[in-house]
Amino acid sequence: MRLASYHVHTNHCDGNDSARAMAEAAVAAGMNDLGFTAHAAWPFASEWHLKPEAYPAYVADIAGLKEEFKDSLRVLLGFEADYIAGVTAPDPEFYARFNPDILIGSVHYVPARESPSARKRARATPENPGLWAVDAPADEVARGIEACFAGDGRRAVESYWAAVRDMVSTCRFDIVGHLDVIRKRNGSLKFFDESAAWYRREIKETVKAIARSGKIVEINTGGIARKAIDSVYPSDEILSLLNGEGVPITINSDAHSAGDLTCAYNLARAAARRAGYSTLSFRDESGWVQELF
Repeated sequence: MRLASYHVHTNHCDGNDSARAMAEAAVAAGMNDLGFTAHAAWPFASEWHLKPEAYPAYVADIAGLKEEFKDSLRVLLGFEADYIAGVTAPDPEFYARFNPDILIGSVHYVPARESPSARKRARATPENPGLWAVDAPADEVARGIEACFAGDGRRAVESYWAAVRDMVSTCRFDIVGHLDVIRKRNGSLKFFDESAAWYRREIKETVKAIARSGKIVEINTGGIARKAIDSVYPSDEILSLLNGEGVPITINSDAHSAGDLTCAYNLARAAARRAGYSTLSFRDESGWVQELF
């Protein structure tokens, strides 16, 4: 069975290990494909994004590994690119100069919905306090809900899903990253109810938008590796909806360490099967293909 992860991070951004160490670990694990996807918000950066001046070194590093490992591992250059309306987007318009093989589109920051002035401030950079950081430590997530949405968890979550729909509808990229990452801190903060009718409407609307866009959705095991959550993204309900709409999926580890490259892949495959999937998406020289698993 083909083994791949098209979503991994290295010490070029917020990962713990070098790209070489990740590639060596991938070979040792019997992996076929490894996609490096540095956190990117071109032309901006937070403390955990690839810095603008560091893009050439990152691209050169991955190009070298492509050549070095060509007989044992398919290495791909990519970015996990943030979507912030009016600031940065996972789209070739932003990243074509770096000629990536893969673009992952992710929402990590959601602009405040408090006032016109707050929205204006949110258009500056990803570090701007007018943005809610959805994939941050629990205390930071809570502070963001309070600061950006007056403590209203429902408004925060609705704004997140609206941003995801805007991203998939307006940007050209390959994979939707950690689709319901907002669940990551909900276990401790309990700022929304996944069974609520309004929430289920949001996810159904979002799945339909993804289906119309033709994009792939990843089953992401990164939250399990970092012990933030005990299940994959997205949830079983979302996976079932995605399958019902014919949305293709792939399994990615979102690994930040070499030891996590295939973390919880057994759980990811089980979740895919529960949802009714029998194939996964893999990247070949000719593009994305479907293979049985």
